[in-house]
Order: sequence, then C-alpha cells, then structure tokens
Amino acid sequence: MSSQIRENLQKLFVLGISYKKSALDVRGKFSLTAEQQESLLNEAKENQIDGLVVLSTCNRTEIYAHTSESDFVVDLFLKYCEGNRDDFNSNGYTLFGNECINHLYKVTSGLDSQIIGDFQIVGQVKNAVHLSSEMGLENPFLNRLFSFAFQASKKIKNSTDISKGAASVSHAAVQYIKDKVSTLESCNFLLYGTGDIGKDTCGNLVKHMSNRSLTLINRTVEKAETLAKKFNIKYQTLDKLSEEVAKSEVIIVATGASKPTLLLENLEGNKSCKLILDLSVPRNVDSQIDKLDNVLVITVDELSKHISGAIEQRKECIPMAEEIIKASIGEFYSWLEVKYLSPVIVALKENLHKVQKKELEYHKNKLSEDELKKVEHITNNIVNKIARACINHLKDHHKQQSTPMETLEMIFKDMDS
Repeated sequence: MSSQIRENLQKLFVLGISYKKSALDVRGKFSLTAEQQESLLNEAKENQIDGLVVLSTCNRTEIYAHTSESDFVVDLFLKYCEGNRDDFNSNGYTLFGNECINHLYKVTSGLDSQIIGDFQIVGQVKNAVHLSSEMGLENPFLNRLFSFAFQASKKIKNSTDISKGAASVSHAAVQYIKDKVSTLESCNFLLYGTGDIGKDTCGNLVKHMSNRSLTLINRTVEKAETLAKKFNIKYQTLDKLSEEVAKSEVIIVATGASKPTLLLENLEGNKSCKLILDLSVPRNVDSQIDKLDNVLVITVDELSKHISGAIEQRKECIPMAEEIIKASIGEFYSWLEVKYLSPVIVALKENLHKVQKKELEYHKNKLSEDELKKVEHITNNIVNKIARACINHLKDHHKQQSTPMETLEMIFKDMDS
C-alpha cells in the first residue's frame, strides 16, 4: 500500500453512538435534528473541512469524516447534540481507516442494523450523503467510498435473502399489534407522524385491517392528507390530537422530533386502556405517560426483540453478504491505488512523447515527408507499447517487492503480450 493511501486512510474515521452499546434514553441525547445536522455541516465547512457526512436515525447517530481534525469533529458533535463528553466516552466509538470502511459497509448492508437486513438504512445514508454533497462536504474520497458501499449493499439485497421476511421497525410494530390486540378489527387506530417510518407503518397496518379505522395526524397536514387519500383512510389536523387520542385504543407515534410530541396533557382525563407504540428516537412519547395505569408504552428497543423467525433466517445469509463486502472493499482499494498512480501515468506518457517529438525533430531534415510519416507512425507505436507495459506494471505489480532486473523483465513481458 502506497504512503499516499495510508495517509488518506489515517484521515478517514467514523464517530458515533448506536443501539449496540447505548440504551434508548442515551441515544436520544446524541440524536441530531435536521436543523442541527445542517448547522454542524456549515460550521465544519467554515473550518475548511471538505469531507463530512452526518447520519442520525432511530438506532444510531454517526459522523463519517475525511480530515486530520478528528478532535475538532468530536467537539463539533458534542456542541450540537445534547449528550456530554463523559456519556460519549462511555457509550460512543471512533473507528479509523480500515475499521471505518468495514463499519460503513456493514451499516449500509443492514448487517449492523438492530433488525438485521433492514435496508431502510440505505435510504437514510443516501439522504445524509446527498445533504453533504449539496453543501460541498462530500470530497472525492468519500464520494467513491460511499458509492462502492451502496453498490455492495444493492448486490447483497439482490443476491441474498437477507432482507426477506417481515423484519423492520414498521413490520415489528404491526406484528406486535397483531399479537397483542385481540380486537384488531374493531379497534380505532391513530398514527401520529407520516415520515418514512410512518408511511411504512401505515401501509403495513392497512394490509391487516378491513374496517380502515385508522386516522392520520401530521404536523404538516398536507402530508397526512396525501397519505390518507392513497389508502382511503381518515386524517385530522394537529389541533385535534387530544380528541383523536381519546377515541383511539392503539396509538403509533412516528413523529421523529427532538423532544416529546405526545404529552401527558394529550391523555388528560383518559380512563380507557391504550397501547402506545413509540417508533421515534429520541422518545417522542412523554415518559410521564408510562406511569399511567391504563396505558402501555412500547419503545423501538422493545419492538426489536419481538421479531424472531425472520431474523434467524436472515442470519444465515450473513456469510454470503460478508464475502460480497470483502470483494467490494478490495475493489475500492484497487481504485485508490489507480487514483494515486494517475499522476505518474500521465507524467510517463508526456515524457515518452516528448522524447519521441525531440527525436523526430532532430531527424526530420534527413527524411522525406513519406519517410517521416512512417517513422512517426512506428515510433508512436513503440511509445504506446512502452507506456502501456509500464502502466500495466504499475497497476498490477507495484505492490510487489522485486529487484530492478525482475521489474524490467515484467515490463518487457507485458510488451510481448
């Protein structure tokens, strides 16, 4: 591996916090809203950083960076989230170079998801990369790395059964409702929040309901209206939240906000039994609601434990997925090698053509026009053959330790082929 590549890998790192080491309440402190993500990216750009991607989901908040200023990036993260340094040191992680690359591939392929094979993460990572690109923070190194990771993710999804079976947060929510609610057909449902997870949950829930007793509420009423029309169900404006809560036996909260959106006051005077599923991180259901005797609140972490059969089937696909990842990482490293050899290749071609031009200039007065054209054609072929042989050697054999004579033999062997 060349010194340039080693230097670039040393600048690559990911820092973050995820479900693997952190409980829901801790992850909530480190989650970043869309506004916080943009502010963080802006400040990074103002400080001359050109490679930074911020990912914040239910299960993880991560920053992928390509810069030598790792301490500054940690400070930036802690500035914009609500977590502190002690919590991060206890629960977070920072991975550099090869470890960072392996981690990214596992994240984008669903191998590192709380629910194995949940490919919703791919869209979330793509959105994060798109935001960085729009803000001028996706440098060429990160651009190619994420491109390779996305290609591997697509291949894993298409070549294995790792995403088959009902196993995602939205599927888990609906499965939990089916298992726990015996009066499914007569229940009134309220879905609060119609973002990506809310949409998926809505679609999955409607499949299992014949009476369509589902009402949607969203901060932006137009989004709720559009989704309601698609599934032929009801929607309401945000000011009717408490009223709809009172009517509903099952409430699903998928608002994805930075603080609770379903408050104790929304259940004021409630005496009926209610099941509330909070699909957001940080929690969007006020923790005070947990204390109500007639209310059961289920969080994302609890839902993830509810899936078993589909997960076991998916685990069988992990070895094949890891082989695809290994091959793709190898291709990425090969691309890096060629990328950093490009200036050498260009310089080689330019210098060979300079020699050819100088020699032709020296001999042109001794040759007729036809002879000069023939000589130019022959020397051009020789230059191209030498260049091609040297380039092939640089691409294919530059990692090998060889003597000068062995190097010459390999180059001229390429010329003979």
